[in-house]
Amino acid sequence: MKKINWFFVTIFSLILTIPFNEKIVEKYVFYKLSNWLEREIDFDEFQYNFPGSITVNGLKVRNNNTKFYNNTFKADKIFFNLDLNSYLFKSLVIINDLKIENPEFYLEIIEKKIVSDIKKKDKIEVTFKDNIGIAEKLNNKTPDKVWPKKVRDINFLILRSHIKSGKAFIKISSIPNESKIKLSSFNFTNVGNEKKSQHYKNVLKIIFFDIMGRVNNYEKRKILAKVYNL
Repeated sequence: MKKINWFFVTIFSLILTIPFNEKIVEKYVFYKLSNWLEREIDFDEFQYNFPGSITVNGLKVRNNNTKFYNNTFKADKIFFNLDLNSYLFKSLVIINDLKIENPEFYLEIIEKKIVSDIKKKDKIEVTFKDNIGIAEKLNNKTPDKVWPKKVRDINFLILRSHIKSGKAFIKISSIPNESKIKLSSFNFTNVGNEKKSQHYKNVLKIIFFDIMGRVNNYEKRKILAKVYNL
């Protein structure tokens, strides 16, 4: 009887250990992140400490078929502490802390001029495409992507987030010079996608407005305002 009990204890221990193996967690995290962003992701080092602390060094989110930049985003270090119990058993996933050190945001905008009426050559239509998939949606009114129905709808809440020493790089095809911008440091609390939180899209807007406010080139600011309806 004791042998049978020990057998089940051993099997149960293995079942608990397998999901939290560092390599398995690493594969899972980057598979989910890559699918969500629809981008290839590279990194230099991944560290997982049970139950929910993850550190990623040298993260790079690659661009898709772009002209100027290889990346959309990169950061020297990203750390987050996940409430594992909320992830496994709750509909609201709680991240206790998120820290991003030395992030770099890359924005490139391709401007195209199309003669919409051949007889009237002065009638030129201007279209924009960017590397983050927003410009076309706003300017061409592209319909939102239809995502497959989820088995379980999961919301998330980040209790504390810190973004330190960020930079932004902006290139617009019709303007020769690149803009290199030092960003503010940001501290946010209770950010997520559930009703009682500060929505993460509003946080992204705050960061974007910080970028906009630091662009010195008037023509570039004018185009950015036009592209993103600001």
